[in-house]
Amino acid sequence: MKFSQITTSELDPGLLTQWQQLQSVSTVYRSPYYHPQYSQIIAAARPDVRVLVIEDAGQVIGFFPYHKINRFRADVIGGGLTDYQGPICSFQYHLPVGEMLKAMGVAYMEFNHMPQERLDFSAYAWSQSRSLTLNLEGGFAAYAQRLNDKRDASLLKKVETNERKLAKKFGVLSFTMDSRSATEFDALLAGKSAQFTRTLSAEHDIFATPWIRDLVYGIFSQHSTDFGGILSCLYAGDKMIAAHFGMRSGNVLHYWFPWYDTDYAEFSPGLILLASCAREAQAHQIDLIDLGRGEQAYKQRFATGFIPLCEGAVSAPAVISKAQGAYLSARAYLKESNLGKTIRAWKNAKK
Repeated sequence: MKFSQITTSELDPGLLTQWQQLQSVSTVYRSPYYHPQYSQIIAAARPDVRVLVIEDAGQVIGFFPYHKINRFRADVIGGGLTDYQGPICSFQYHLPVGEMLKAMGVAYMEFNHMPQERLDFSAYAWSQSRSLTLNLEGGFAAYAQRLNDKRDASLLKKVETNERKLAKKFGVLSFTMDSRSATEFDALLAGKSAQFTRTLSAEHDIFATPWIRDLVYGIFSQHSTDFGGILSCLYAGDKMIAAHFGMRSGNVLHYWFPWYDTDYAEFSPGLILLASCAREAQAHQIDLIDLGRGEQAYKQRFATGFIPLCEGAVSAPAVISKAQGAYLSARAYLKESNLGKTIRAWKNAKK
């Protein structure tokens, strides 16, 4: 195999066409995180973006966008914001990870949202996870039947009951699946910033980071079925009580930044918001909503499927990532052991 390191500005129309064609080799690659425009928008906000072009027998077989952090380390494109990571390349190819890192000019790269099907990377994983999904093929009624089949028929009934209660108390509910309002977008970002500050700390407000703010505005400015941002807003009367900003690529919507006004928490506006997106999906040619990694209760209740993911690191020499994996496994084992529980109890007793 041959590897060439380029910038996104060097992606000519031919390479971009090949990249998008490769997205069709697996359902995993339908995610907007694998769309070239996602990497291009990040590159406009950060100068450290590179793309590894992968060739075999004179043919381009893959692309791997990443951040060149320094002479030792690379990071996946978008860092922790990116819910699907790794090369866009048919899974039939087993990529030589060591050679790839050498071509990047680094020795180490972590990942935490890598498809398990990407065996050349998952072989170095130290933990597994999954991204829960809503299968909306055939429309909302077909989706509702899938929920019934998994014995969660009460979920949508509960949503409908809360919708009636909300409307009765605060006014008619209205929902826009794909708003282009900059005012509503700013309101969502302000709400999410307040949420990050309230639940974590001001230091965890990701929208205070300039390149991340530039990224989400850049994605919001894109509006096509091929790739673009989708802002969905839920109103009770004339008050916006919940909103979500995500990305779409083709018929896949990635559920990214949901928010709701906590003054309305008793009515579960977050559940109403997601159910509304599922109801309207077919009208916008969307047949899959990806909720991202995490086992939150609402994700488990709405999901009808999942995509297996893993977390780990690759390095050259491989001993670096193997040592880190052994350390993390030992730490996780200690945490769950009787000794670990005893230590935590002792620490809590001293507080």
